[in-house]
Amino acid sequence: MVAGGQPFDEGYDVWHSDGTEIFNDVAPPQAANGSGAVCFGVYEKSGPGTYKLRHIGWVFDENANLAGSIVVTQTVTMDAGGGSYHGSFDFKLYDLSQNVVFETTGTISATRVKVSG
Repeated sequence: MVAGGQPFDEGYDVWHSDGTEIFNDVAPPQAANGSGAVCFGVYEKSGPGTYKLRHIGWVFDENANLAGSIVVTQTVTMDAGGGSYHGSFDFKLYDLSQNVVFETTGTISATRVKVSG
């Protein structure tokens, strides 16, 4: 993910055929044990080769205390061969009272991981 011309987040994203998704990323804040952040989502087809995704996750402070949550929405379009996608995202960070404390938008791109090479 890129926001304001700068890298914003990076990770591994798995889209399942049942319309669910799992994203393991490296954006701060990270869990106290350094394991990365894992978010879960749902998606649906919104046009030819285009999908809308909504995923959610918890946010913890440096002492592993629950500090809030995130909601990321994406609209992405697959390339003709299904080996990559590109699109846009909106990231919202909420505190424990569900107030938006940070928001950014940007572009997203991904390349399918293959078994060989």
